[in-house]
Amino acid sequence: MNKIFTLITVFTPLLLITACGNKTTETQKDRTINVYSTTPVSNGTSESRVYTSTVEEGKSVNLGFKTGGQIRKLTVKEGDAVRKGQIIGYLDDTDYKLQVAQLEAQYNQMASEMKRLDEMFKRNNIAPNDYEKARAGFEQLRTSLEMTRNQLAYTRLEAPTSGHIVERYMEEGEMAGAGTPIYKIVDNSGLETSVAIPSSVYAKRHKIVSCTGKSPVVGETEIPLDIIAFVPDADNNSLFRLRLKVPSSMQGKLLPGMNLAVTLQFDNSENDNSYTIPSRAIFERNGKEYVWVIKDSTLTAKEIEREGMHHGKNSTVTGLDGSETIVAVGVNHLSDGEKVSIAGDIKSLDK
Repeated sequence: MNKIFTLITVFTPLLLITACGNKTTETQKDRTINVYSTTPVSNGTSESRVYTSTVEEGKSVNLGFKTGGQIRKLTVKEGDAVRKGQIIGYLDDTDYKLQVAQLEAQYNQMASEMKRLDEMFKRNNIAPNDYEKARAGFEQLRTSLEMTRNQLAYTRLEAPTSGHIVERYMEEGEMAGAGTPIYKIVDNSGLETSVAIPSSVYAKRHKIVSCTGKSPVVGETEIPLDIIAFVPDADNNSLFRLRLKVPSSMQGKLLPGMNLAVTLQFDNSENDNSYTIPSRAIFERNGKEYVWVIKDSTLTAKEIEREGMHHGKNSTVTGLDGSETIVAVGVNHLSDGEKVSIAGDIKSLDK
């Protein structure tokens, strides 16, 4: 009797524990969880991305006279457009003109003298040493005349490129030394812009087929942009920089500081089997990656393979057929066979 009582005492708690365990399991299977879902977006078609950018100056140049003197006239002011070769400033050239006139008179006189000496040298009526000294003096005078003529030409300041005057440092009547900056000019033919792109876009930069820009300044005209370079180092926000060249046809229409909407067009024809899904829809199990597929309100894990860089809001994956409805968030606390109810759909992906 004591043995029977002992067995009952031992097995009764075990039966109670087993019964409670079965009840908990049944409760977990019967519960319904609310989830947010999404559907994979195919990468097998052309797509475009639009970014906001600012027009930047390709290069700027400080302009100054090549010789010194008093500024007689400045023909442009800040903000004015100039064309290559345009005269935009004058120095007082009175002294330079006098020097040129004096040297020209000496040169003409020496040129007549050299003709006489040439004839004497041919007839051996002059010593070779004396003739060489006269010839050297004549060449020196010719060089001095050319240099003075150049200095006279330097009293005019010429725009080396087409662009816009952004700063004017001096005024008429002031004394300017050789090389003293008078203007700062921005070369419009070298305008650039740049956009910050996420890692998912940087990873498929080779698929960019065209880059265009739009600005309210030129209406609905699409501005073709050429890729200068991708900056391979990401900034603190994990964004990469793409530098683009603005065409010279926009000279005088677009200026540094103006806004530009940049559109990047991609060719995804080679990605017929890849899809874009939210990165947070992916979970890991035993070293492999999966998503939760919802079918008949029941969860099933489906293995996928992620392409490119493994960070960013969205990921490019293979292993799906595009018809699936998948759990978009909160995937790490779910399990196979669980019943779910869709609380809402995430229709758009921020790529």
